[in-house]
Amino acid sequence: MLNMEKIKIIAGDIPAGDCVISCHQELKVVIIVPLGGKDSYTLHLKRVEQLTAEKIKTLSGTAGWGVVGAALLGPLGAIGGMLLGGNKTEMSFLCETEEGVSFLGVSNVKVYQELVALVLSSTLTGETALDK
Repeated sequence: MLNMEKIKIIAGDIPAGDCVISCHQELKVVIIVPLGGKDSYTLHLKRVEQLTAEKIKTLSGTAGWGVVGAALLGPLGAIGGMLLGGNKTEMSFLCETEEGVSFLGVSNVKVYQELVALVLSSTLTGETALDK
């Protein structure tokens, strides 16, 4: 089970904006809660398709690793730390559900992998998500 993780809905049947998401393998559902919204969505995923994967350099991570590198190895360490630090990968993906809801989301690799695992767990057991 994925703990509540951040996801950004870009477009689709769920209002665009920042949300939290939780995957429940045993129930074969994903729960999406928009931040600041009243509604939540409990959905049975049918398909997840990766659209893009981008490496994003975060300013806080870059600065942090630069400081660590400087403390350990001086100016050259600071440059090396800034080059290596602050990288994260964001995934863009399209989800379709058994309920007919579709949405385009962006999140980290961990969330994407959990969504794919949820779809595969239904497929590999020979049942649809609606059988549960």
